[in-house]
Amino acid sequence: MMKFIKTSNISWLYLLIGLTLIFTFTGCANQATPVDETPSLEPLETLAPSETPIMEQAQPTPTDALPEIEVDPNDLDGISIRFVHPWSGAAGEVFQDIAMKFSLSNSWGIWVDVESQGNEEVLIAEVLSDLEKGDLPGLIAVHPYALGWLDMVQLNNYFNHPEFGMGEDEREDIPAGFLDPFTVDDKLTALPVAPQAVVLFYNQTWAEALGFVSYPEDEDAFTAQSCAGTAANLADDDPENDYTGGWLMNFDPAVLLSWYTAFGGEIHEGEMLQFNTDAGRSAFGYLEELYSPAKGCIWVGRQPVPYQYFSDHYALMYAGTLDQIPLQMRWLEQFENKDQWTVMGFPGLDGEVVMVDSPGLFIMENTPEEQLASWLFAKHLLSPEIQAQLVQSMFTLPVRNSAMAYLEDFVTTYPQWGSAYNRLGQAQHLPVSDTWGYGRWVLQDGINRLFAIEEAQVGDILEQVDDMIQSLEGTAQ
Repeated sequence: MMKFIKTSNISWLYLLIGLTLIFTFTGCANQATPVDETPSLEPLETLAPSETPIMEQAQPTPTDALPEIEVDPNDLDGISIRFVHPWSGAAGEVFQDIAMKFSLSNSWGIWVDVESQGNEEVLIAEVLSDLEKGDLPGLIAVHPYALGWLDMVQLNNYFNHPEFGMGEDEREDIPAGFLDPFTVDDKLTALPVAPQAVVLFYNQTWAEALGFVSYPEDEDAFTAQSCAGTAANLADDDPENDYTGGWLMNFDPAVLLSWYTAFGGEIHEGEMLQFNTDAGRSAFGYLEELYSPAKGCIWVGRQPVPYQYFSDHYALMYAGTLDQIPLQMRWLEQFENKDQWTVMGFPGLDGEVVMVDSPGLFIMENTPEEQLASWLFAKHLLSPEIQAQLVQSMFTLPVRNSAMAYLEDFVTTYPQWGSAYNRLGQAQHLPVSDTWGYGRWVLQDGINRLFAIEEAQVGDILEQVDDMIQSLEGTAQ
């Protein structure tokens, strides 16, 4: 029997100890036209570049006068900057290749040295060491809450500059949803890079076998399909899959926030996180009810990854990110499973919700020449060709809509990724505040407790979550 066994031996003391360690390094985050009101299970059609769906377009920041950058471009010749990022493996190699080609071909003579730190915790420790030595890198890719204690260069003058900045066509090519999280009081603090989406993986073939002709577009349909998967596995001759079949529960903070948002919850930047709201009680109460013995339609697995469960009909749905698509494809091939599957948003009150998460490209305070050189490389990383390259290697979302012109074959090969891209009209960005940096782990621990303690009440748990987040305010500085 695969169902998670509840226990009450979980203490908030462990959370405080864990958060203390987290704040030492500030951990990293685990992220179109609107879909039709009656979604179908027909294969995704590849979109032509002119038809690609987009979020609301970014608007140029108004300026009273043209911004000035007092740097002679000739003085950039021979400038060397360091670009520090958290990606490793194949993703790290891609950034290394991009930087090398830029260094060998750019007209200014700028050289970019790339440092891959493997994750944000190590990156932060390295930046702290650099700060002590007075030798900060030129450009850093990181989530804002990870380096909230460090002064960053405002980018408005660079973004709007008539020679070095983004032209009007380029600005309109960037969805506002990607820039908004990095805009504070009309000041642009960073450029988005490699956005990731949180989605639901959904087995279309098995759903059809269970009697469903469309994916679950609201909570009632989600309940019906999850419960049908559970009932099917209970009714077969395999006792090993009993109490499985429905949605595979995921306690990742981004997944929990996706459900919270789908039920109408809002997180406003600059405000204290609060989850003991009508939306919070509805969202997490709904999940707890589905998990309860009375229904048992969602379940918690023992394996740390969902791919086998999905491939072997233990899970009709699971939550994940787009970079899991190729892994899931390989698992299905290994199981010789020919099922059709896709990705979708989280069903909510007003349609699907897709949460998007993106690190930012932050420029450090250095000499004017180094800052301009860092900006020019950051701008290069947002070019359509480079964005397409990042998508193909990292399964992220393109920051530039025009990158889709280079991704037609990619969408044909990976229609699940295309399905996610088509849902950018429903996309909302994960918070980027310092409070979310630590509050997400409090939320995760609280919902774990809700599922683990037999008599736990959702309102009581969420009240404790809010109190804990409030008490930790300022401790991450």
